Amino acid sequence: MRPLVALLAAFACSSAFAQEDIEAIDRTTGIGSLRLSFNIAGEPGMQGPAVPHSGHGIEIGLSGGSGEDTQSFGGAPVVFGGRIFLPGTLQHEFDFGFLEMAYRYRRFFGESKVFGIEALGGLGIASLDLTTTSGAARASDKLENWGLVGGFGIVWKFLPSTSLQSRLTLFGSGEREGVTGAARLDVHVAHALARNVALRAGLVSWGIVSQRAGEDDDEDSLNSRIRAGLSGLSLGLDVAF
Repeated sequence: MRPLVALLAAFACSSAFAQEDIEAIDRTTGIGSLRLSFNIAGEPGMQGPAVPHSGHGIEIGLSGGSGEDTQSFGGAPVVFGGRIFLPGTLQHEFDFGFLEMAYRYRRFFGESKVFGIEALGGLGIASLDLTTTSGAARASDKLENWGLVGGFGIVWKFLPSTSLQSRLTLFGSGEREGVTGAARLDVHVAHALARNVALRAGLVSWGIVSQRAGEDDDEDSLNSRIRAGLSGLSLGLDVAF
């Protein structure tokens, strides 16, 4: 046992300066979303608020999904949840959730008002619940932070009640622990089922980072940096007023 204890102690002392990143990326998962929006300036068209139109609004969005991944690594250890994982194979399971509230400006151009752009800015909270398992150890941690949200999107109304929408959303907390940053790219076809309700279907890709403390920090932290991702088919419901 003494050689093993000495080895683990050596890893613990050196891991503040050299840890392997945790990489948990699932590209085959489903992602759901719910979006509630309130028009505060601008006149909806005859189809109702659920069809994109020029103006100002407030959006509240909730999205997320679950994923799993297998990571093989060598060299430096992974340090997570108070445990040291020696080089080998890790099994990751994770749940990600994102809540945002943002001001949105949308502008359509030309007489036909078919093409438009949108910009968003506000606040969000990102939460990553990660469990990592190896043959000899298991650890879990919930990472969560508030931060700023910004976004830019393009909208093409190719039918009166149907549009192709793409949006890039960025999140940053300004922290090194918890969820320090996230980015979402989505492409959806949205169809207004009624004046106030629309259904979206398409593709979404999330990237999530927890920077953790590193060699340039004064904090006594041994946690490895985390890079997680979710991508796949997406189904969303929009309720607009």
